[in-house]
Amino acid sequence: TQLGDALFEGQILDYDLVKQVREDMNNNYPVFKGYYDARFIGTSQHSTATHVLSEEEVPNSTEALKCIRADIRYFKWKNGVVGHTTVIWSASVEPNSDFCMKGGGLDTAQNLLRSIEMTEEERGGPLPPSLIYATAAIMEGCSFVNGGSQNTMCGGLVDLARQQLGVYCLGTDFKAGQTKFKTAAVEYLRTMGLTPKVIASSNHLGNNDMHNLATGKKASDAKLRVKHNIFSAWEEDIDHKVSIMYTPMINDEKRDFVEYTSLGFLSQHHTMVTYTRASDSVLCVPLMIDAAVWCDYFSRKSWHYENVAKALAYLFKVPEGAATGVDPGFFRQMQELDNQVLAAAEAARKKGVQKVDGSQTKRSVKFKENQVGEMLTEWAIPNNTGIVCAGLACVDMQLLSATGSGGEAIESFAGEKSMGGGSVSMACKNLARLCHVDPLDDVYMQITPPVISTIVPLCKVGFDNSGTKLIDLLEETGSSCRNVETKFIKHARNRDPEARTGLAVLPIYQDGKRGCFFDAASNASFAASEMVEMMEDVKNSSADSTYGAFLFGYPHLLPKMQGEALAHVFSKARNMMQDGGIVVLDLNGVPESGVQTPFGSMCSASVLQSDPVLGPALSHVDILHMNEDELVNLTGVQFEGDETRDHIALSGAASLFLKCGVAVVAVTRGKHGCFIKCNNEERFATSKMLPSTWVGEEVAVGAAMLPPDTEINSNGAGDSFTCGLLVAALLRHTGLDMMVESQSPQKISPLKQPIFEFDTSIDSLDELSVGSESSTKKMTPYSLYMRETYVVLKAKCAEDKKAIFARCHEMWEEESDEIKQMYERRCKEELESLKPSPNTPTAKDVTMPFSPGKAVQNMPSRNLHISNQPMNLETAAQFASLLAAKHIDMSTRDIPHLNINRIREQSTASPHGLEEI
Repeated sequence: TQLGDALFEGQILDYDLVKQVREDMNNNYPVFKGYYDARFIGTSQHSTATHVLSEEEVPNSTEALKCIRADIRYFKWKNGVVGHTTVIWSASVEPNSDFCMKGGGLDTAQNLLRSIEMTEEERGGPLPPSLIYATAAIMEGCSFVNGGSQNTMCGGLVDLARQQLGVYCLGTDFKAGQTKFKTAAVEYLRTMGLTPKVIASSNHLGNNDMHNLATGKKASDAKLRVKHNIFSAWEEDIDHKVSIMYTPMINDEKRDFVEYTSLGFLSQHHTMVTYTRASDSVLCVPLMIDAAVWCDYFSRKSWHYENVAKALAYLFKVPEGAATGVDPGFFRQMQELDNQVLAAAEAARKKGVQKVDGSQTKRSVKFKENQVGEMLTEWAIPNNTGIVCAGLACVDMQLLSATGSGGEAIESFAGEKSMGGGSVSMACKNLARLCHVDPLDDVYMQITPPVISTIVPLCKVGFDNSGTKLIDLLEETGSSCRNVETKFIKHARNRDPEARTGLAVLPIYQDGKRGCFFDAASNASFAASEMVEMMEDVKNSSADSTYGAFLFGYPHLLPKMQGEALAHVFSKARNMMQDGGIVVLDLNGVPESGVQTPFGSMCSASVLQSDPVLGPALSHVDILHMNEDELVNLTGVQFEGDETRDHIALSGAASLFLKCGVAVVAVTRGKHGCFIKCNNEERFATSKMLPSTWVGEEVAVGAAMLPPDTEINSNGAGDSFTCGLLVAALLRHTGLDMMVESQSPQKISPLKQPIFEFDTSIDSLDELSVGSESSTKKMTPYSLYMRETYVVLKAKCAEDKKAIFARCHEMWEEESDEIKQMYERRCKEELESLKPSPNTPTAKDVTMPFSPGKAVQNMPSRNLHISNQPMNLETAAQFASLLAAKHIDMSTRDIPHLNINRIREQSTASPHGLEEI
């Protein structure tokens, strides 16, 4: 049934009102097919269940989960949802499921996901559709609200929600007008000093929900379970009885008669009677709005699940999940909502936001309206490609300012700090905080879009406390720019439920050096097949994302991902990236080589090619990073302390890897800086993303200087350098000459005129958001609509610009008048908020970065000779060294954002002195 027809047949709202909106609702608000199982609905509903997914479309619960997740993603795209989303179950009440009961087998997220993947025969019965919808919602980062009476809120569902900050699982059964008054009335009786003992309620109505209950005994039992348990949290033994009756004539007008019997002074009876008439369906709508608004509010504040469940307990007859056992009194629940809202707001106002336990957490980014796409920058990564960070990961437990350096003596340290360790964690930390300018507002952390749009960590994480901690730490690295996506490792976590998460204990000594005690745990069993499966997940779910680099770290510490297995991983990585991308290999834990070479001589390239860990994979590597000790262990090269001879030795050792097929070899040398050598033009031709200007280059660059009294932590310094070199390789000059000293980015105004012609000179979303008050192109609702749909259409139309504009025009013509009016309002608001600066630089006939054709006014001058040019190799090396310096300097190590333009400015003449990389 279409929405408008359903509203008409429901006979709830006034006929004249329904008549006005019926056609619009039918034509402009399509309904997704529902996941339907006749065993979970009354027989009265079977004949009308026609708009449902067929058994061919969803033969099992696994396929149903995939289908619903796809529907959620489509809904968010179609409606332009970029913030938090809440999925509400308001369908007919299902029978209670034995699986969802305590001890029913779904008490953990792991068991829940495993059960969904089972066949019905393996499981021993069907799973309720509401549970599949709830799981899909949470896995898509949405909150789920159970507005029905069934026991969907199993322990596994709650556990799954807890794994994501700002995602909530709430229920059960909306507490509409009658029940809300009932809880307030009993609270009133208790406040008077009376002791409620018997509450007898009789209600009848004739809507479809009651029709379902009347023909489904088990569903009716589920409804009565909730009604009987409303007051269970209070200490009084209240005998609460409810009867429900289906009376078709009165339709949706629920009639409720309640008698309250209490004991007063000397156990004398006190009786009170209430009678209520109200539209049952209409009463629930404000609760749905409340649920969506509050979930969005608390998610933006990153408020903890337990607090949110208590705050929103007022919405439900029987609060379950984290809200189990809360005071059922309506006024007490409203006071709890007030307390949590004020506490979340106060916490968000504090710089750094204090967690409940007192530890620091990062603040969430809030982008200003239309800020994305309006920023101009001198350097940017073309096509907004993301980076996949794969390999070893663990939790690093750092012992700060440790004394001594080993032995049996008792040593001291000044506190412990846990952070994400290993290549994956360090890469995410260094890449996620890179942005184009300084924060616009230090209170609300309003910053420009990040340099890297999406960072995907791929590592093996166990179902233990350390695993949960590691995922939290990875998400925290992206809390400033919201660009770290952990859903793939969360999903892969279920494939090996017995795995343990890696743990490293790192004493950080007072001189800046470090020790390491390492338990590889799940890293020791991390196989190439598992990595490839995760990469396939990324590839299959990335219709709107492209990836330009695959950074893999520490193969010597991953025994099942070495040799041919590692080569296989790199080969698969090429297939998932744009133009083959850039494959980066970062070494750590390289043992001393067993190859014997005379002093001063090195092994041959053939020896490296036969190396059991690296040999078969070297020809796939575009950028290889190692430190000086690792270079010695791999090649046998020796350094004598003479600058000239050591440089020759370095060059010779690096050449061995070039002969094995590596494109760029980078060696970090601590306080002596770094050395980088690049392969020939033939090798660079196989990796299109590498800067062609690096071909055949060789540079030795001194390390960045830190003041003598700087407190340093060298843990992860090499990872930081590798990330810096990779970003430098990806960045291209936009041709714009920007003022780095400016604390705020320069902005340009949106277009003021529709683009109906197939203007194929436009090549990026940026060109749909620029212009000026005096421009010949004026912003219209259509240009605003195009700006918001361009990215998705670009991917769907294979970047065929004519097809993009044709399809966009078709979509606009098909949109309803209401949608077009909404864009008219937004367009008007943008124009009113536009305040051009009198100092904005202007130029004629210039274009946005990476757009070779379109002329736009009121932009900084663009130099076409340097547009799309990469950094030269020496500048890139200095850029990487400066990024590493920011990482080991304790004063800048944990700041959530780094302005790459400031770092790049310093890269042209960097002094020496970095202690250790």
